[in-house]
Amino acid sequence: MMVSTDRTRNAILDWVDEHRADIIGLTQSLVKFPSENKTPHGEERECQMFVADFLRDIGCRVDVFRPDEVEGLTDHPAYWPGRDYSDRPNVVGVLTARSDEGVAGSDGRKSLLFTGHADVVPAHGEGRFGWWDGTVDDGKLYGRGSNDMKGGIACYLMAARCVRDLDLDLSGDLILETVVDEESGGANGTLACRLRGYNADAAILPEPNNMVISTANRGGQQFRLHVTGESAGMGFGESVLTDPITALGHILVALEKYNKERNARPKPEGFEEDTFPIMPFVLRAGEVLPWGTQDAIPDSSYLEFWIEIPPGVTKDQLQSELRSVVEQATQETPALQRVSTRWEEMTRFLPGTGMPADHPSIKTLSDNLEVVTGESSIHAAAPFACDAFMFNEHSSTPAVIFGPRGGNSHAPDEWVEVEDLIRLTKTYALTIADWLA
Repeated sequence: MMVSTDRTRNAILDWVDEHRADIIGLTQSLVKFPSENKTPHGEERECQMFVADFLRDIGCRVDVFRPDEVEGLTDHPAYWPGRDYSDRPNVVGVLTARSDEGVAGSDGRKSLLFTGHADVVPAHGEGRFGWWDGTVDDGKLYGRGSNDMKGGIACYLMAARCVRDLDLDLSGDLILETVVDEESGGANGTLACRLRGYNADAAILPEPNNMVISTANRGGQQFRLHVTGESAGMGFGESVLTDPITALGHILVALEKYNKERNARPKPEGFEEDTFPIMPFVLRAGEVLPWGTQDAIPDSSYLEFWIEIPPGVTKDQLQSELRSVVEQATQETPALQRVSTRWEEMTRFLPGTGMPADHPSIKTLSDNLEVVTGESSIHAAAPFACDAFMFNEHSSTPAVIFGPRGGNSHAPDEWVEVEDLIRLTKTYALTIADWLA
């Protein structure tokens, strides 16, 4: 379905072009808030209060609440414990055709929801540009969270402002939310919004997937595997030594073999050509002594890694396979038989999920993207895990991922492509108009 008149469509496109500087400026403003997720704590409050004020300014009914204030959250099977939500509010704004105070999207009228996470991975290291400056250079806007995912948030906030400024008559509910605690496998903030009753015909999630329309995404989980043994010191002639470092090396080889085998299996539709990696993040053993060297075999080591999975793989299946890999390697390797292993879950299990590709919202979004770019839209699975599963598995709202191009997410000099901010804002505003106006 397309915007009903050329006049409305042209008014939206012209408005966005005229407010180009405002879109860039709002992205910069969001980036300047150091809303770092330092598990179990987070520093999202100041950024979230800024968003709440923006939503009030454009006429939204605004709800500000801590995730753990929502009834049923901590008892929900998808709740991930161990988080502190002090001064970490979710923010939801609703633009509605009605003046009543009912829960948006709950009474059968049409509805559309945009969602994004306000938290960012903590800044660490140095790059060319400041972490919180929002510098624009050569068509890229730099700063922590610019790509993941404050650029996308700025786009849907400005799309809502466009609809309001043009006084388009909404026939349903437009729900705009920013959540806390998505990074580090959080997603409790997203779950809290669903349990609070903010559900819709469809949700658009602007995770940075390179301007591709993604009705499915990968899942994954992060683990720490500990290897320990009795201290062997230097050995001094012993023929058999307990050696956690060598043992961990054998485990790495076994995991590499397993990863090749599992990637050779048939994959779900939309993921046929994908390769699902195991990403080692930390390999740690021993310590450098104050005089600059070491003189004994350590009694422990650990490997921390992230593993990605396609939709259809369950938590039990993944964890059972990983444990079997280590158990099989132990049976075959004397170095592993002399140590013990212990698994630690560093994040929740994030399932790969999807929504129906023929949902009418997908055609609306796709048609409007083609209006904006003049090119055929690209549809492909998102090559990452995210909180979309909280919609697709734990609510009545299907979620599509559609966000900007960028780079260096979770690293110094993170950036988002400036032109994509404009394209996204146009596409979002046109989609709002089609779905609700």
